Amino acid sequence: MSQLTCIEGAQLLTLDAAGRVLDPGELWIEGSRIVHVGLVGSFTPPADAEVRRIDGRGKVVMPGFANCHTHSYAGLLKGTVDTIPLDVFMVNAIIGAGARRPREVYVSAMVGCLEMLLTGTTACLDHFSHRPRHDAEALDAVAQAYADAGVRAAVAPMFSDLPFVDTVPLEDAEMPPALRGLLPATPQPHDPYFAMLEAGLERWQGHPTVRLMLGIDGPQRCSHELLARAGAFAQTHEIGNHTHLLEAKTQWAMAAGRDRRGFVAYLADLGLAGPRSSFAHFVWFDDRDLEAAAASGVNVVHNPSSNLIIGSGIQPLLRLVDAGVPVAFGSDGLNAGNMSMFEKTRLAALLHRVTDTDSRRWLQAGPLLRMATVNGARVLGHGGELGELSAGQLADFVILDGNSLALSPRGQLTTQLVFYEHGASVRDVFVHGEQVVAEGKPTRFDGDAILAEAREIAARLAAENSEGLARAEALHPGLRAMTSRVLNDGCGPCRFATLA
Repeated sequence: MSQLTCIEGAQLLTLDAAGRVLDPGELWIEGSRIVHVGLVGSFTPPADAEVRRIDGRGKVVMPGFANCHTHSYAGLLKGTVDTIPLDVFMVNAIIGAGARRPREVYVSAMVGCLEMLLTGTTACLDHFSHRPRHDAEALDAVAQAYADAGVRAAVAPMFSDLPFVDTVPLEDAEMPPALRGLLPATPQPHDPYFAMLEAGLERWQGHPTVRLMLGIDGPQRCSHELLARAGAFAQTHEIGNHTHLLEAKTQWAMAAGRDRRGFVAYLADLGLAGPRSSFAHFVWFDDRDLEAAAASGVNVVHNPSSNLIIGSGIQPLLRLVDAGVPVAFGSDGLNAGNMSMFEKTRLAALLHRVTDTDSRRWLQAGPLLRMATVNGARVLGHGGELGELSAGQLADFVILDGNSLALSPRGQLTTQLVFYEHGASVRDVFVHGEQVVAEGKPTRFDGDAILAEAREIAARLAAENSEGLARAEALHPGLRAMTSRVLNDGCGPCRFATLA
């Protein structure tokens, strides 16, 4: 006997290529897949089927968002970042995260899971950072968090091997040797990372909702030997790589020292830029980088809010779209703002409207939502089977209260979702065919208990790391001076809005 679930009578935002909105519609799922999407009465289940019916009247159903760039360590670091540029942020994040036990890794990830689920995100890519170095216990802890919460996830352990001082364009006058010695410089041997990831791939192989991929970090932070080995590993294991790339101009300034053609062509030669790979941020690209990205088929993950919070700049989104580069969206870590993908989609919509004066070129709400869902699925390795409400797709979707303040009175649905909604209308969430949020509460874990534990851990870690963060403040003036010099040197692309 087959077991089916039907959400009937709702307004269905399919986000398929045709842009169909079905009202009143019905959505049928069996197991982990959608079996039918249509108007009410358009599907007849088998006579012997056991059917669970959910009243969708007054509701809106849409695909769940994919948050394609997160850092789960930051779940315990909310509210710790303000008025600091990227390279200062990096030093503080490394010191502020501290050394963590597996339970702390787990709880931090669960904080992110809770925020994502309750605001309509069903899948994420976690560029997983762990200090002082990765180990199997921490990797299993973060993967288990996503498995327990019911969030579809790709976990990409973030790894680099160069001392911090070698990864930024710091001049001697900007920081004396005594202070340079305080910069993070923990040696990172390659073998333990690849051994851990290889064993992890075997342990998590076949899991229905959690998978692993490479997380080798930005090329300016990695030796050539590490990147070459990573490319070979990715090819052998047929997995992609997720990396920061050209997030800030200080990273653009480091490219010429590695390859005169730019970072993208360099990574493509090593097998780290292709359809299975993704670049987070990708703000400070030049024409050569754009051409190489389009030729490689790589995915780009736009992080508009964190780019603004830490002053990295404004990504030229329309240039990427015009070049045919697939763009998805991400939130970055919770220390750089919230995880509402409604907000990230809205910011992506707004920012390019003040950088391109031709309003005929502005992206409409529907295509932007497809970037946040369909393109996001591609980044996660689920291209073609996730991101739409259509038969055969994985059953990851969100049910919103259509009578909420944000959605009432109703105009054009996609426009209203992008420019008015922030996640408060989310009532129910399904991932892999299972209801993981019911009436605004997670069904697989106690959200209140997780937050209570997170508050205790965060307070303890803040106390433990306070002396290190205080010492790090001595590094800030030199890093700020470096950032200001590079931003104002008149070289390279410009990614800041200038008001005359």
